[in-house]
Amino acid sequence: MLVLHTIVFFSLLLLVPAAWLLPERWQISAVSLLTAAFLLYVAPISALMLLLTAAASYWVFKSSWLRPTGAVLLAIGQAVAVWMVFKSEWPTQAGWWTQVGVPLGLSYYTFRQIHYAIERYKQTLPRHTWADYLRYLFFLPTMLVGPINRFPDFLRDVRRRRWDAALASVGLERVLYGYVKVVVLGNALLTNKLGHLLTALEPQHPALATYLGILRFAGNAYVQFAGYSDIAIGLSLLLGFRTGENFAAPFLAPNLNDFWKRYHISLSQWCRDYVFSPLLSLTRRPMLAIAASMLVLGLWHEWSGRYLVWGALQGLGILFWHQYQKFAEKRPNVVPVLPVWLGVFLTLHFYCFSCVIIREPSWQAVAHTFYRLLS
Repeated sequence: MLVLHTIVFFSLLLLVPAAWLLPERWQISAVSLLTAAFLLYVAPISALMLLLTAAASYWVFKSSWLRPTGAVLLAIGQAVAVWMVFKSEWPTQAGWWTQVGVPLGLSYYTFRQIHYAIERYKQTLPRHTWADYLRYLFFLPTMLVGPINRFPDFLRDVRRRRWDAALASVGLERVLYGYVKVVVLGNALLTNKLGHLLTALEPQHPALATYLGILRFAGNAYVQFAGYSDIAIGLSLLLGFRTGENFAAPFLAPNLNDFWKRYHISLSQWCRDYVFSPLLSLTRRPMLAIAASMLVLGLWHEWSGRYLVWGALQGLGILFWHQYQKFAEKRPNVVPVLPVWLGVFLTLHFYCFSCVIIREPSWQAVAHTFYRLLS
């Protein structure tokens, strides 16, 4: 929460005035410099890592001794290597990163750097400079909590942005909505109030308390994440940038395929564009492309076995739904069509139960949770 408050007040007090009151040619550069200063103050190692990986992912394409294929592999490889080191389980368990910590926003800027490298290799990016790329990466609203915005969209807004009071008003509303989700719904109600109620309920009704605790974990994760996304989108609007939506009522999705089109949309679209589509083009096997996409989506959160299994479960759920759809179309008299409410119920519970794997600290704890649920 301290970081959230700091980001919001820093943005409102310094970034927004700098983005509109300075001469136009200095506005976005000032936003980037202030973001870098902010990062140097709260997490200097994060600032250093971001600057080094950004330099590597940009200048490797300027090298005269590398072919484009080698450049894109190096650009992606160095970003993924840094991400794997800091997002693995074993350094944390060994206490190596107790003092260092994971760089703020590492997953988000790593995936943006991979997006940039691939699009630059494909030569689909508009003409730009090293400074444009730094401005894109050092954009505070989306740097720490997403969404994973794209470089061409950012560059388009840099060139088209004009002060718009109505847009600024919408931005302030989104920041307020986000605050309500994070502080009121997430922290006060789901974390504190419901947490105390479940603690009191557990001795008399352990199965019910466990069931409600599973729903609470998934619901709280969604509310918190959606709240931070609202704040990021709102702050972007205040700076004149239109960042894409990241959530669209995912818990009302009637199947898991639709769920992942509504939940963390920017990450799902990233996996679609850079994992699913290339693999489908190479193999012509959509099932393999879906499975690989969901594994990457799971590992994006953490390079660990439990997130690998969690991503695999999401992939299996989507594959099962596709097979069910095909079978239902071929045998409409044999396989019933699920009513929407039942599809929503099953999708919600599949997702919530799968999250037990990432909620608990060990596989023994996961087994114990399901044992209490069934006891």
